[in-house]
Amino acid sequence: MNTIDTLKLLSENWFLQEPAFFSLLCQQQLEENVRMECAIRCGQGRIEYNPLLLSKKNYAEVEQLMRVEMIRLFLKHPYERQPEGCSKEAISIGSDITIGDGYCMLHKDKLPVHDPAFYHLPLGQYFEWYAKQIQQQKQDEERKDQNDRNNRNTQSTPNTPTPPKTSLFDHPEDRDKSQLWREDELQRQRINDLINRTTDWGSLPGEIVEIIKASTKARINNRYIWEGFHSTIVRSRRHLTRMRPNRRTEFLQLGSTHQFDTHLLVAIDTSGSITEAMLEDFYSSINRIFRYGVIQIDVCQFDAELGPIEPMHRANKTVQVKGRGGTSYQPLFDFIMEKPYEYDGLIILTDGQAPPPMNSNYVLKKGDKKLHTPILWVCADKASYDASCEWMRKTGRCCHL
Repeated sequence: MNTIDTLKLLSENWFLQEPAFFSLLCQQQLEENVRMECAIRCGQGRIEYNPLLLSKKNYAEVEQLMRVEMIRLFLKHPYERQPEGCSKEAISIGSDITIGDGYCMLHKDKLPVHDPAFYHLPLGQYFEWYAKQIQQQKQDEERKDQNDRNNRNTQSTPNTPTPPKTSLFDHPEDRDKSQLWREDELQRQRINDLINRTTDWGSLPGEIVEIIKASTKARINNRYIWEGFHSTIVRSRRHLTRMRPNRRTEFLQLGSTHQFDTHLLVAIDTSGSITEAMLEDFYSSINRIFRYGVIQIDVCQFDAELGPIEPMHRANKTVQVKGRGGTSYQPLFDFIMEKPYEYDGLIILTDGQAPPPMNSNYVLKKGDKKLHTPILWVCADKASYDASCEWMRKTGRCCHL
């Protein structure tokens, strides 16, 4: 049986036995791709397959590979929650072991994916966490390999054979598997609509169905919160130009273009309770700001004291962290109230482990001055958000990473 006949038989069987998978499969465009290293991959509204690799597999193996991609699509890993700072390989492995952790532990059949224990990781975590851990393991392995090579170069004699290298991460199929993955709101919504319409889930365990349904619910997402916060403070600057015709008179008069401009202050908590991983997430979130058309932001670090304010014009890969003492929001709020109209918005990235600013009723006044600057609190994780969101919401908007 050739690949086309195998896929045709699979769709016919799913029509009778797996209606949820069949409906999702019909949403995708099936395309042949002989250049990719993996047998099957999904993304950008299509499923690509390599007939040269699938021809070596029997029907049951092909069905299992397609089942993995269907679960991946239902969880929307290719279209949302793309972890910052992770390679394509780490993202695809993180997705695989998330599926291996959930589905394979609850279903009698084992899918062709590894569980977290294979990478010495705990069970019960989420996609982004696994991807970041895999990325860290990959970087640690690369540093170790580099050190080993340096040691061999200094200690070995000429023509000494290099021992074979074994790695959990050096697999081209893992890199190819997530090449099509992009954040895509349209595809995400199409899958959510299908999930909400589906009543027959076939052989999927009830626990997995609940996880899939829960993924459609409204959730706190710092990207969406930031978009809403940004839209309330953004300004537009109009420039006259000959490069764009006037809509009424064409080239008889100057046309105009608009550039978005806003003056933001981003404050980063660098107290002793902030871990290196939190700081990495904080600066990763700051780098995202430049994707929304912001030209410059002011950035400051604070612990018990407010550090110097420095302009930032583009995403930075390396930063120098100062502070690492206690935490107090008061110096930051004193500064922003002394200059109530200088900034269009204040973003505070913190773990929330400090008393609220000002007095106990959260009326942010100082003499006859009142705080006019919109505030967005960004907590380091859900635990810190749950502990602090009640009082943070009384001073501004609030989300967590």
